[in-house]
Amino acid sequence: MRQNADILIRNITVYTQDEQRRVLPETDVAIREGKIAAIGKLSEEEWTAATVLDGTGKALFPGMQNLHVHIFQSLLKGLGADLNLIEWLKAAPLRGGPAMTDSLQRLACKIAAMESLKCGVTTLSDFNYVQNNDDLPHACIETMEQVGIRGIYMDCYHDTGLEMGVNPGFIHPAEECIRRTDALRKKYEDGTHPLIRVWAGASVPWGTTEALYREMVAYSNDTGVPYTMHILETEEDNLFTQKNFGKSVVEAMESFGALTDRLLAVHCVCLKEEEIAAFVRNGVNACYCPTSNAYLGSGIPPMASMLHQGVNITMGTDGAASNNSSDMIESLKIGLLLQKVGTRSSVAMSAQNMLDFTTVNAAKAAHRSDLGSIEVGKLADMFIYDPIYLRSTPNFDTLATLMYNSSQENVETTIVGGRIVYHKNQFACGLEEKAVAAEADREAKKFLASM
Repeated sequence: MRQNADILIRNITVYTQDEQRRVLPETDVAIREGKIAAIGKLSEEEWTAATVLDGTGKALFPGMQNLHVHIFQSLLKGLGADLNLIEWLKAAPLRGGPAMTDSLQRLACKIAAMESLKCGVTTLSDFNYVQNNDDLPHACIETMEQVGIRGIYMDCYHDTGLEMGVNPGFIHPAEECIRRTDALRKKYEDGTHPLIRVWAGASVPWGTTEALYREMVAYSNDTGVPYTMHILETEEDNLFTQKNFGKSVVEAMESFGALTDRLLAVHCVCLKEEEIAAFVRNGVNACYCPTSNAYLGSGIPPMASMLHQGVNITMGTDGAASNNSSDMIESLKIGLLLQKVGTRSSVAMSAQNMLDFTTVNAAKAAHRSDLGSIEVGKLADMFIYDPIYLRSTPNFDTLATLMYNSSQENVETTIVGGRIVYHKNQFACGLEEKAVAAEADREAKKFLASM
């Protein structure tokens, strides 16, 4: 009996990212009803499809997942360049964030989501700490759906921090923070928004009281919702928790029950060996943001050591004001090189490690067993990589080429949930890159001039 697929990709090299990390040359992949229906030699007599893509000379990878972004910063690129962290905060996010509007957030999200699809990223997160405007979460989520990217909206909390410069409009009581997240989950995880998930999250240790830690963990324990937090991007975190709790931030979080396998700890630049052991002991996930760490001079996080001790590591580009893009391909190379130079060892971290971070490890951190690899029955999130460009030719090792000498031009097609959302510089949503970029340039300059 002949079987019908929605999309059939023929004669492509498949980097499955299954448990054996199998690479399948000259293989066919059938996609039906949003999922991977078959992998192998699929004859024309047995399979037909409405859309057939020729994969000859190309590679198919699982869609990458970007687990740490501040999307509003897509309109603040370049502000505060070459300043230290505190001066950068004043020049970029603390200047632009409080004045963000619904329309500006939608525009920022278009930029981040479209660039992500061009990089083979199929899941984009927004850790939104601009909490003085209740319209922004909906603007972000609705735009992710419009563009066609899988989205994680990470609700971000502060319940203290005035003395550290946190905007008063961002600070809310712990109970109110949890109510807001719960309302977003009820709205967007009701079965009618298949691309969207909502997480909890405390912004920074110096914006978080013990009450907020405990409320957030209790909510996560009750619902299974993951939560995230910036941890030890700088030593300011430890100074605050030592003063207020008499412990380092990791010790304090462990005592509050906040170190769990549902925590995604972002940055971890200043993490010490005993703190890495605490992460391992509690199953904590980490998010590596190498380009941001380098841009702000924060330092090189000990990701190589964390990797070899068993921490589940994922990847993020961070906000585009400290990057200055949402280009995951660029961040993969920078992340690899930083670990090699930081350890003075060329084998400290590999191309395969980085692919793991953005695929299977990210799926594990998000508690998504239906994502992260190309296997029958999983959601069809993937991208087609074409190595035949000047930058990436000759290609002797496709995975190494992806990591070390590729760019957005190599991504030919991006598929999310079994739907082609980007193909040969065209977006299925109908948005035109040049038009969106021109609007962003015009509106961002007008926005900053008004402040």
